[in-house]
Amino acid sequence: MIPAFINKWQLPHKPGVYIFQDKNGKILYVGKAINLYHRVASYFNGKPDNPKTASLVEKIANCETLEVLSDIEALILEANLIKKYLPPFNIRLTDDKDYLYIKITDEPFPRILIARKTELDDAKEYFGPFPSSKAVRATLKKLRRVFPWCTSPPKEGVKRPCFYYHLNLCPGPCAGKIDQKEYLKITRGFSQFMQGKKEDLLASLKEEMKTFAQKREFERAQATKRIIEGVEYLSQPNRAEVYLENPNFVEAQNSLAVERLQKDLKLPQLPERIECFDISNIQGQYAVGSLVVLTSGEIDKRWYRRFKINPSADGKGKVNDVAMMREVVSRRVKHPEWPTPHLVLIDGGRGQVRGAWEEISKAGWKVPVLGLAKKMEWLYTRDKEVIKLSKSSLSLRLLQKIRDEAHRFAISYHRKLRSHSYNLNVLYNPKGLHFRRT
Repeated sequence: MIPAFINKWQLPHKPGVYIFQDKNGKILYVGKAINLYHRVASYFNGKPDNPKTASLVEKIANCETLEVLSDIEALILEANLIKKYLPPFNIRLTDDKDYLYIKITDEPFPRILIARKTELDDAKEYFGPFPSSKAVRATLKKLRRVFPWCTSPPKEGVKRPCFYYHLNLCPGPCAGKIDQKEYLKITRGFSQFMQGKKEDLLASLKEEMKTFAQKREFERAQATKRIIEGVEYLSQPNRAEVYLENPNFVEAQNSLAVERLQKDLKLPQLPERIECFDISNIQGQYAVGSLVVLTSGEIDKRWYRRFKINPSADGKGKVNDVAMMREVVSRRVKHPEWPTPHLVLIDGGRGQVRGAWEEISKAGWKVPVLGLAKKMEWLYTRDKEVIKLSKSSLSLRLLQKIRDEAHRFAISYHRKLRSHSYNLNVLYNPKGLHFRRT
């Protein structure tokens, strides 16, 4: 039973790190867990298995938890906290030769190796200790898919790539396939991830990808994008093992979802380009529409468009969602220079779908039009047919992704217009403002 001094309602059923403290706030022990609630509770369920754990439990007066996205991040955070605070019930980890570290060697082309404490003298940088040797080996196996490194430094006169190069686990300095500058970028990225600086790493990688794209170095931009996707997926729950088996996991999932969508909806052709429309307004005020696009199942921001809607789109000055949707779609179809979609999705019900279909038909398009309503997550056609996809299907998830993105894009523009109007009102009519507490 969890003691009263620990608020069990603040213990998440998610991966992370738990920190036991004594009555003076001193850190006694740091541990990781896939499920923080169950792991912390296990210390107080029955009599401890050994004297060391019993002694720890007697001294615990408080417990803090740090939630992360995945077990791999929990492992890294645990090691960093142990190294920083040296908790007395973890202290043997820093002295025991049986526990492992991960080290980056101090060489022109650094290697990343598993090491004992006595093997860290030649390390440029190291991480650990790691309480579980099995966990540290599994972690490296996963990370090498994202940050490939070489275990065989270049040798004079040898230009044959190593075994790992052919498995895409080595970038090829052993065969002159990569220069030192580019190789060091990989090991620096690995170091940032191991230090728990994931957000900083992602920000720098995205900036690097943008720079490559501007220079039209598309192959290098694509290589950087794969690292970004790898870091993001390794940091999501239950994704690491899937990614390990298929480093092109993102593209594979998107491709499979598009194929399933064609099959589930019985579409005449593969929906390589899907366009989705949404409307955002408050009682007709600051009404805007959004258009977002999926290309091959992936968000394609090149084709995002936003529309400021005529306040009296229905001709009567009344709020009319169908009329506003018709206006947005009618303005979209006046751009034949944009690629024609294979499927049009509307964030709304049957009325909006029929209005959009009529505008599309006027343009001569023969494109399926469906609506995805949030309440039941059912698909609506322009007739009375309702399509109910499985909540766990890749098809529905793909449509939800673009629908939610269209909603986000529309509401962000709507808020921008409201904010701009508010600022002008303050500037030109400060005394005419009326505030109401909400």
